[in-house]
Amino acid sequence: MKAWLFLAIKDMSKRRRETLMVILAITIGVVGPLFTTALNNGMQDAFVGTTVDVFIGHLQIQPNTGDTVINRSESVLSKVTGIKGIVGAAPRITSGVEIESKTERIGIGIFGIKPSLEEKASTLAKTVERGEFLDDKDKYDLLIGTSLAELMKVDTGDTVLIQYQNKTPVEFKIKGIISTGTFELDRYTIVATYDTVKELTDKEDASLILVRLENADDSVKIKTQIQKETALINVKTWQELSAGMAGMIETFGAISLLTSAISVFVAAIAISLIIYTTVKNKTREIGVLKAVGARGSVILKIYLAEALFIGLVGTTLGTALGMFLVEGMQQNPLVMQPEYGMKLIIVPWISPGSIAAADSAILLTCIVGGMYPAFMAAKTNIIKAIWSG
Repeated sequence: MKAWLFLAIKDMSKRRRETLMVILAITIGVVGPLFTTALNNGMQDAFVGTTVDVFIGHLQIQPNTGDTVINRSESVLSKVTGIKGIVGAAPRITSGVEIESKTERIGIGIFGIKPSLEEKASTLAKTVERGEFLDDKDKYDLLIGTSLAELMKVDTGDTVLIQYQNKTPVEFKIKGIISTGTFELDRYTIVATYDTVKELTDKEDASLILVRLENADDSVKIKTQIQKETALINVKTWQELSAGMAGMIETFGAISLLTSAISVFVAAIAISLIIYTTVKNKTREIGVLKAVGARGSVILKIYLAEALFIGLVGTTLGTALGMFLVEGMQQNPLVMQPEYGMKLIIVPWISPGSIAAADSAILLTCIVGGMYPAFMAAKTNIIKAIWSG
């Protein structure tokens, strides 16, 4: 074993308490960035990902400026489904209606879907909490969100009246209760079949066409293709449609990054202080080592080795603890219910790349934090060191 490595291990073993305290500080410094990053990823999936998958789609074809519907939407839909990279497209008719139960009457949004197409274009079919999803053959059947169902005091099998403008109210049966995690669908919108809503509102074509991609990151490229194929300019990507929500997540991410930076800084200060204190308390020993022939480079290696060892142990423990917490929350996700019965499930996750980046930053900080006191020890004057000790 190298002499400098032996001396480093012996030095740390003599002051176990201080060493353990710094390792604990570094461990906490690692757990913080890992957990906040994982939580931020989970929140982004819960807020943005869920909304994109269920409600707004990867791409959305909207009517041209001045129009309320997409003219010849069936033809447009046919052209869109033939574009490579698109796994599903579904038309929707949207409008405003009044819904009335035995206890409540409120204004609400309604949109009509073609269930067989919708299952390829969104994950709406997977959000049914009670009852069943709609079928293409359904006529006066509804899907209603958990929040709205609680507000209206209704459940599957119950009937409600739907009125569009001044038309005669139509009775609908609630076929399923959905819990999507989005305010738009769980509280402010009801869902029926495309042809039913078309008949109810007298609209001739779709209000929008939802598009799902093989790769969500190809949204800009395929948006351009759709515009060329259909001559429809008003095509929106999921990034554009969820910009406000994404901005909120970015703000939270910035706060997480700041918290992580503070954790790293604390770890650097902690390791610098312990090595600095060690150097000050061992001035005579350093002088003796130099007197018997130890070079400054050997002294430097001793204290840098201590910094590296403490950093490695603290980083390893912090990563293990951080991943344990993340995995624990994956098994028991955070369920938020901000309004009525709406559920928002947050499942934290973190990529291997993010773990490696966080660990590398902490480890590098430990080395940098130990460099000044290590250099100070290496430059200690032999005579002054022996006499001042």
